[in-house]
Amino acid sequence: MALPSSLQNLRAHLRWLAPLGAVFAASVAGHYLGLGIGLLTLCGSVLGGVIWLMWSSLQGLTGDVPLTLDEALSLGAPSTEEEQKRSVLRALKDLEYERAVGKINDADYAILAEHYRNEAKRLLRAVDADLGPERDRAEQILAERLAAEGFEPARAGEPASEPSTEAVAEDALDAPVAKSPASDAAP
Repeated sequence: MALPSSLQNLRAHLRWLAPLGAVFAASVAGHYLGLGIGLLTLCGSVLGGVIWLMWSSLQGLTGDVPLTLDEALSLGAPSTEEEQKRSVLRALKDLEYERAVGKINDADYAILAEHYRNEAKRLLRAVDADLGPERDRAEQILAERLAAEGFEPARAGEPASEPSTEAVAEDALDAPVAKSPASDAAP
């Protein structure tokens, strides 16, 4: 539905009229009610403007579909698997540190490291599976863009130039960890 030209014209001028109106309202409030109230009015107007800008940018991400508050808050929240992945990787790092300072022996380290690595692999696969549809969509958009620019997309029979994310992550988790000199020293 198209807006009337007068409303479109007002909307174009609202970008500079709104800040001027806020400054005018703050000046009037400051003159009649005191400097403190005038500054509070100005700060409230700035805060309202920032919230409006953030909300309109979030709605721009979703296109014409209305965005609820719950959906807006969930856009930046990590999934359960991502949170678990971070905690498992942090546990692996802590385990490395404890081994380096001599708090844990090599046998216990090997058992715990194997457990955490297997858990990290499982979580990486789960996160990778969750991103599958988005990755396919991104690859489709990239192929269309490359075709529009005149580049040929990779053919199905050609080997990939880079390994997949899952393969790189599994190789990194399976790599043996070199013993640090601190773990050889007596406590």
